[in-house]
Amino acid sequence: MVVNVFSYISIQPDWTVDVSTALESTTPGKFWVSAYRLGEASSHGYIQVTKSVSADGTTLVNLSSVDAAITAEYVGPRQLRLSSTSAGIMSPVLYTGPRSTVACSQIVRGTGVRSFDVSRYGGLLVAGGDDGVLDVYGTQSSQHRVSLEGHIGDITSCLFFPSGQVVLSAATDLRLRVWSASDGTNPVTLVGHTAAITDTAIVGNGKNVLSAGKDGTLRLWHCGSASVLHNFDLSKMAINAIDLVSGEESEEELPVDEFETAGKIVAVACEDGRALLVDLRSRDTIAVFTSEVPVRAVAYAIASGLLFTGRSDGVVDVWTTDVPAAPVYAFKRNNSPISALCLVQRTETGPPLLCVGTEDGQLYLVALEMTGNKVAAAEVVEELVAFDVDPITQIRAAPSTTPGASRQSIWASGRTGKVYEF
Repeated sequence: MVVNVFSYISIQPDWTVDVSTALESTTPGKFWVSAYRLGEASSHGYIQVTKSVSADGTTLVNLSSVDAAITAEYVGPRQLRLSSTSAGIMSPVLYTGPRSTVACSQIVRGTGVRSFDVSRYGGLLVAGGDDGVLDVYGTQSSQHRVSLEGHIGDITSCLFFPSGQVVLSAATDLRLRVWSASDGTNPVTLVGHTAAITDTAIVGNGKNVLSAGKDGTLRLWHCGSASVLHNFDLSKMAINAIDLVSGEESEEELPVDEFETAGKIVAVACEDGRALLVDLRSRDTIAVFTSEVPVRAVAYAIASGLLFTGRSDGVVDVWTTDVPAAPVYAFKRNNSPISALCLVQRTETGPPLLCVGTEDGQLYLVALEMTGNKVAAAEVVEELVAFDVDPITQIRAAPSTTPGASRQSIWASGRTGKVYEF
């Protein structure tokens, strides 16, 4: 399979600060930019920011490139467009800074935020780091609400239940815990994995949950009895990530303690280079997609039958369930491993966007051009800028509260100890 190599431009993570400073003073601002294409010489320079006043009294922002073949166009306080004639011809791409930031003040150790989630109605955020403690914050003020203490290993996953008042967490201590987001109590602990848990999912309203681990198993749990309903033994190596999606539901009778599993499909990313689709109700593996290198992230667009896998060599493969033998499209930017994938719904009808996070801090949105059921091309349509060269640890999509937004809000975390909304 031919891998399409994308050129890209990196930009100073806090470029919005330099623009704001230039607008508030008479001193020009500047921020660095670099253009890259794998296997070719890179180009480095900076963008100078000045202001002027139009005939009607409007303040104008002027951007000019210095020492780099990069063109910049000011769009707004949080957005600009960049293009380049070096490192391959690059058409203008939108670059967006954070709309809001939640400072996770309780996370002070080296790896920053390992996992986080935002409640369904957007008022609360839960985040965990490498000290076994999770913390709940208000999204509007970053105010710390409560600590969830009980794990003795690194936090690897956390999710709000649909109510927004209960949290599911997992850690390297082999345990899942269910918490009250109000008072921090831990009424349920789920024990059974024999190696670190890597990812979780909540089934329907949350009477059942899923977990995956480095022991190569996917487990379906009943929270009320704290018991395993089924153990999917899928790999002799680690399961790195899962994505639970809903398809067509049926009216069939379910076993005792099993709820809302009909029509649910689990996409599974394995360290052994495979990605799997598992029918949660029938327990069958319905498709296997095999690559030559470890798969670190996965996202499944069930409506179109497209499966996206992120590999440790920086490649994103696009597969179809109709032809699982080989990818129908593949792309990469560099050799940095893919650390996270997330499907982002558009406000208007159309296929979702794919948000890609990498271990060198890149976060960007890709749109696919479809011809019938085939992928004709893919292009980067937006860069989300807040991270330097630290890994993207988590991406979540949530309903946007911005009037006229063209897509869902995207939340992302890394080693900065902050969670950013774009």
